[in-house]
Amino acid sequence: MDDHVQDQDQVSPEVATEPPPAASMLNRRGFLKLSSVSSAAAVLAACASQTAPKPTVAATAAATAAATAVPTATPVAAVPRPASDLLPYPRIKVAALSDLGSGVFNATYPDIHSQVVLLKLGTKTVGGVGPDQDIVAYSGICTHMGCPTSYDPKTQIFACPCHYSHFDATADAMLINGPATQHLPRISLEVDGQDIYAVGMHGLLYGRPNNLSLTEL
Repeated sequence: MDDHVQDQDQVSPEVATEPPPAASMLNRRGFLKLSSVSSAAAVLAACASQTAPKPTVAATAAATAAATAVPTATPVAAVPRPASDLLPYPRIKVAALSDLGSGVFNATYPDIHSQVVLLKLGTKTVGGVGPDQDIVAYSGICTHMGCPTSYDPKTQIFACPCHYSHFDATADAMLINGPATQHLPRISLEVDGQDIYAVGMHGLLYGRPNNLSLTEL
């Protein structure tokens, strides 16, 4: 019995001091190494984020300007204005101040195919010329379908006998009622001594692409 116990005592220290398998040692060592590398990387990243210089205001503004910059457009030649804005209206004598004794005088402008009516209204009005700025001239052609209008000095109204449009001569020949949708064209006037000259028009004559063309093209 003593021999058996002695054998156990001799065997036990060997079992207790047997080193662990190599695989287990490698696993623990690898884990420790990986943990150390990860910790070091985290520390370095934190230090870098704390010590990295912040972009200056000037750099930020420059970057923003570069991102939002609009390319410079190549200069383009000026587009010509429509012909109606550049019409070479003739300067034509249409009446004399003495012709307006009755307050009404008929003429033509810008050609003999376009009748106009010169009026001396007695009160200052839009576009009026002369000593009292009360002399105006309007086209006598209705803007609805080109019918000749008639002027009533008592009411100071142009009336179209074809479709009954009416225009107020004291208010720049504006439309009062009727199927027409535009006022009568007004002729630009100049007074030179005792003579009255027509030099242009405001508004489009019926049936013309521009006021110096007789018909639609």
